[in-house]
Amino acid sequence: MFTTRLFTSVVLVVLMYTGWYTSSYLKLRVRITDLFEKPIQYSRIGIRREPGNRFALSVIRQGRLGNAMWQYSALYGLANLTNRIPILSTEFQDLDEAFTLWISREWKDANTEDFYVHNQHDTEVPYNIEETVKTLRAKKQDVLLDGFFQHYKFFAHVSNEIRKQFTFRYYVKRQVAAFFRSFGFRNENVLKVGIHSRRDDLVQADWMKKGFGPPDVGYFRNAMKYFRTKYGRVHFVVCSDDLDWARRHLEGEDVTFVPNHSPEVDMAILTSCDHVIISNGTFSWWVGWLCTGITVRYKDIPEYNTLLYNMTLGEHWVPNDDYNHYVVIESV
Repeated sequence: MFTTRLFTSVVLVVLMYTGWYTSSYLKLRVRITDLFEKPIQYSRIGIRREPGNRFALSVIRQGRLGNAMWQYSALYGLANLTNRIPILSTEFQDLDEAFTLWISREWKDANTEDFYVHNQHDTEVPYNIEETVKTLRAKKQDVLLDGFFQHYKFFAHVSNEIRKQFTFRYYVKRQVAAFFRSFGFRNENVLKVGIHSRRDDLVQADWMKKGFGPPDVGYFRNAMKYFRTKYGRVHFVVCSDDLDWARRHLEGEDVTFVPNHSPEVDMAILTSCDHVIISNGTFSWWVGWLCTGITVRYKDIPEYNTLLYNMTLGEHWVPNDDYNHYVVIESV
């Protein structure tokens, strides 16, 4: 076994330094190297089971990376609270390839047609974590979660485990390192501050009315001023789905704009910074939560008495734990 591992490692190192590492190959390689770090467990949950066996819990994939992270975290947290076996469908393949998840993808036997569907799409009332747990404990059958579950209380009790699982895989880290090298980030005395600005769909009137609207330029400028005043030498790293807007309003000698990568690489670049400035949206929320330094957030997100506020009571934007340090900035 040791000889096989040694040979495989030598081959990978040779291939890496000869330049043969396309994105697909890196994903394959990280799968091989991950085997050395942690065995990949593929549980098989059939519909029929013997009395006394635990029931399964799965979730319907909805939305992009940020939403998928919410759904995964809620699945993991609720399975832990209700003593169920968590099942992750192949719809989460992109999440599993980006992070070192502990729930394995169910490739063959995750037929959820007979699962009881627990619908959490009622936007008229806030999330009720206690009621959800009570319902899952009472159901003596497999359950399929249907909803976005955008509240940290679904996984607050296992937050340290979620942080460990949302560790980026090697092929993502390599792309992040390549980005910082290409822009000459070598001075360790200059703090890097990531900025995420999501605008594209959120500037539409319907989204703004629901409380998902983006902060204005005044917020970003005040947030940047906060870090310049506090630390002196800083460099801002901007990721946005509207780089033209960002360049018009946030341009500066101490600002670098990130060319569009995959969502996981953009998130990894931002969370690799010392501190971050976030906007609205689930992607930004996870950037702020995974940041190990200061997270600056907008004061009026979510806006009072909007759909987003009523769903979460405004709570989920500031998790109640000791890990993160949030600073609130206004636009004026």
